[in-house]
Amino acid sequence: MTVNHVLIIFLDGIGLGADDPRHNPFAVAQMPLLNSLAGGRWLADRPRHQNENASFVPTDPRLGIPGRPQSATGQAAILTGRNVAAEIGEHYGPRPDDRIRAILAEDNLFMQVVARGGSAALIDAYPPGFFQAVSRGKRLLSSIQQCVHYAGLPLMDVEALRRGQAMSPDWTGDGWRSELGYTDTPVYAPEEAGRLLAALTRQRTLTFFSTWVTDVLGHRGPFEQAVALLERFDRVMAGLLADWPPDALLIVTSDHGNMEDLSTRRHTENNVPTLLVGPDHAALAASVRDLTDLTPLVLRALYGASA
Repeated sequence: MTVNHVLIIFLDGIGLGADDPRHNPFAVAQMPLLNSLAGGRWLADRPRHQNENASFVPTDPRLGIPGRPQSATGQAAILTGRNVAAEIGEHYGPRPDDRIRAILAEDNLFMQVVARGGSAALIDAYPPGFFQAVSRGKRLLSSIQQCVHYAGLPLMDVEALRRGQAMSPDWTGDGWRSELGYTDTPVYAPEEAGRLLAALTRQRTLTFFSTWVTDVLGHRGPFEQAVALLERFDRVMAGLLADWPPDALLIVTSDHGNMEDLSTRRHTENNVPTLLVGPDHAALAASVRDLTDLTPLVLRALYGASA
């Protein structure tokens, strides 16, 4: 079946860690759907796996460069298909510098889809303070946001969130009320948020959703909130797959390890998970070894071998 839509769910700072219920939320979180798709718990000893519904691939974020992988180079590798850490000689982050921005400006997945006549969007909603900080030069865009900018696409705001065209990084929208003080932004049950993700996926060629909450919990904890977030994500995925279009490919992945080891506040060097659901997922997953394989995979799924 032809793939007409791709949804990438990017979980910042999610690696495959030890079976350690003291420090690894994945070792204790109740994730029946996610674990069934992966063929077992999301742990470091989880081998490459495929079943009728999904393929799960432990994926290398280190890219042959010593040290702990970082967000700017990891995200850039995902969205360009290039070993950006090798090109600049180091893992770098959290946000891209001039060297990385120059690479992202040359070409990236959003630019590729738009150039081929497709539609694309980053569906994260950002509050007014984010845009004000960027315009004043007080905040740099992430590699993901920078790719969207270079493709000539807008970042979404609170009005898009209110219209149901954008998502909150916690999926449900609770944080817009509890953390930002909004009283009129939508709040969804996790399954409802998943169904909204499915609906947004149908609207365009490439839909990208990114959450930083996983990375923040990896750096700061607490453990219990990390477990609760994973269990919420499992329910989001249940709603998403209940309404999943048959001509759509889902990719869940990350840029580096972090939240899987709360014994440290630092990134890890662990593999990250890549989960594929949709047409030809097994054949597509066979090409995945490291983060640079994901953009070529998306282009091949959408446009064929010539991509």
